Amino acid sequence: MYICQECYQKISNFSDYCKPCNSVHFRNNFIHWTSGDSNLDKLIQNSQLNATYEWELIEWIEYSNLENIELIAHGGFGSVYKVIWKDGPIKDEQAWDFNKSEWRRENKKEVAVKKFQNAINVSSDFLNEVNFNLKMNDAADCIETVQIYGVTCDPQNGEYAIVTEFKNGGDLRKIIKKKYSNLTWKIIIEILRRISSGLVCVHDSKYYHKDLHSGNILSTIYFDNTISDSVISDFGLCRPMDQSSTDKTLYGVLPLVAPEVLLGKEFTEAADIYGFGMIMSELISGEPPFVDREFDDNLFLAICYGQRPQIPEYTSEPYAELMKRCWDPIPTNRPTARELSNQFKNLFETFYSLKSELSEDRQLEIKEAFSQEREDKWKARLAEFATNLIPLKKSQNLLTSKRLDYSQSLSQKLSIEDWNKLKLTTNIKTNQQLKFISKQRTFLKFV
Repeated sequence: MYICQECYQKISNFSDYCKPCNSVHFRNNFIHWTSGDSNLDKLIQNSQLNATYEWELIEWIEYSNLENIELIAHGGFGSVYKVIWKDGPIKDEQAWDFNKSEWRRENKKEVAVKKFQNAINVSSDFLNEVNFNLKMNDAADCIETVQIYGVTCDPQNGEYAIVTEFKNGGDLRKIIKKKYSNLTWKIIIEILRRISSGLVCVHDSKYYHKDLHSGNILSTIYFDNTISDSVISDFGLCRPMDQSSTDKTLYGVLPLVAPEVLLGKEFTEAADIYGFGMIMSELISGEPPFVDREFDDNLFLAICYGQRPQIPEYTSEPYAELMKRCWDPIPTNRPTARELSNQFKNLFETFYSLKSELSEDRQLEIKEAFSQEREDKWKARLAEFATNLIPLKKSQNLLTSKRLDYSQSLSQKLSIEDWNKLKLTTNIKTNQQLKFISKQRTFLKFV
């Protein structure tokens, strides 16, 4: 229990952050800043007034407080920059300096700035992303999603941007391609444990991510080349589960979108799990799913009729079985995020010889399944793909999320009857229906 050094009252949480005193400090400063948008101002101010810990609030960050701006990634909806925040975020301990009457800060903090294309106004989508990032900051024990520090605006073009923590390892796709020599069975199990745990936070908050892929998983690389602290990022498409969107436009990366969503069904938690399965595939194979194919209507149909990435022969049985469950054509057959989190927690505890709920015999079976021989073959494949990269097809658009619409080209390939049969495959419940799908594959020639 802490005692506030300003009001001398007991602080009920597990830090020295005094909500009554600090909310007054923030309120007194409201007249000294504005984002230029009343809704955004209100969102920032409410976070500051209601925070019980430093990480539960966000700030308006003047663009002049940012320096050494360096472009590091360009995606389907905007660009990401590595930046130095001169003042830096408020410190976790002893946040308020009583002598100077100002916040103690982590000066010269390296952060990431995410700019959105044509975001010259604060749209509802922008507010949604800021709000969801903030919600994840607030989520108890959720350290597997990227932390947001605040919002800024580039005065040169008027574009608003989100400021978050910076992960020096970059995204998972980059790590697979350039840091493959540092990967081990232990590390990828830890990466997947953290992703699944982060997804539990998202789903427990009654949201879907809707764009889960390796490009949205960020990690830290430490001085000894250890890859750790992986987090889920990019919540631009994230939506509440109870929000039925009137906009039916589909966005994503074709091979990573669940087949039922491709066929017009509503997005569910199971569709996020499908994306998780594709991350597992990329980690074990060393390349994104279907990277050797055009992202076109032929691939669309192949996925909807059950085609999935090939599983390398060195893949351990526990890993392969869990991955196949994630991309099962029947959404209800896929594991939940919590089940995945528990599974990878058990694997993590087994690999690191920690106390586990698994029996000693089961732990021994797992260690034998993830043998050193299999790991050596896996790492050799990662090295091969890293040095002999497959040229991207024109339709792949650098594997970034984009609008997906194949209705016109598909209408020329399938009759209305065949199209309706295809849509029925998302409601598969019997072996007879599975046999129907197998037969239907024969009338399509996949290229």
